[in-house]
Amino acid sequence: MDLQYLLLLQQFRESAGELMTSFMMLVTNFAMFGSAVLCVIIFWTVDKVLGYWLISNTVGGIFLNNVIKLTACVYRPWIRWPQLDPPERAIESATGYSFPSGHTQVASSFFGTCSLSMWKKNRAVSVLCIAIIFLTAFSRNYLGVHTLTDVLTSLLISVILIAVSARLFEAVQKDSSLLVKLIAAGCIAAVLAIIYFTFKTYPMDYIDGDLIVDPAEMRNDGYAAAGAFFGVLAGAYIEIRHVRFTTEGTLPVKILRVVCGLPFILLLMLILKKPVYSLIGTSAGHVALYTVLALYIVAGYPALFTAVSKYRNSRQNEKTD
Repeated sequence: MDLQYLLLLQQFRESAGELMTSFMMLVTNFAMFGSAVLCVIIFWTVDKVLGYWLISNTVGGIFLNNVIKLTACVYRPWIRWPQLDPPERAIESATGYSFPSGHTQVASSFFGTCSLSMWKKNRAVSVLCIAIIFLTAFSRNYLGVHTLTDVLTSLLISVILIAVSARLFEAVQKDSSLLVKLIAAGCIAAVLAIIYFTFKTYPMDYIDGDLIVDPAEMRNDGYAAAGAFFGVLAGAYIEIRHVRFTTEGTLPVKILRVVCGLPFILLLMLILKKPVYSLIGTSAGHVALYTVLALYIVAGYPALFTAVSKYRNSRQNEKTD
């Protein structure tokens, strides 16, 4: 069924032309990068509780996705079925294993959480979020880089994840002592996953003398996901216990908060990445870099703009007195 479905979409893609392919590439890229940016903006400036839910579901979804992906080790559709011919630019961004779909996972975790949170407040926005999820899933099939099984599995993971996290968030609001236990359990899971990724075996198949999928690269993807998951949890503990920031502020202040905060993320990813990797190694670098990145988003930068806000308020109070 997967092959027949992808062949049908391939025929349509070839007849539809480059414009439709470009649109689907835009959709699939927005799923990854747009979701990440919106997560941060909502957390820093709109609603901290919703932001925590979005970040934990999105990063937790990526973490679970990588655990399954590196366990199943399923090759991409065009490798399993040579008659498939995805666009070259789609192949470039579809590295590693196929099952389940990472792009669909991110979109369904983020926009699924948004949809559920907005269902009673704004039904139109909620429905739009659902539409984005299915459009993203379809885009992965349309581009020929994932099977229907890949995207449906990611959707199922997100549904289960969102349902469970909703119950856990309710439970934590009733019993705050549960939070530390959940954070500790999540951190242990991240560490165990790193050990698992390191010592498990991976397929070593070749085509024309070239390794189909490099296990080292796949382990690094897993390390990054585990590091981000660990960083989010550790950051949440630090923020809730010590920082306790609020999203309050005027619109110009919130815009300034985002404009000043986002560039450091780019600094980490574009400038500091190579020096860190050369210093401690690629594998440890992935864990460290994404742990620090998550810590910065959840606790580090909120601590900074909270301190600045308190300083400004104290200065204004001194002038008033």
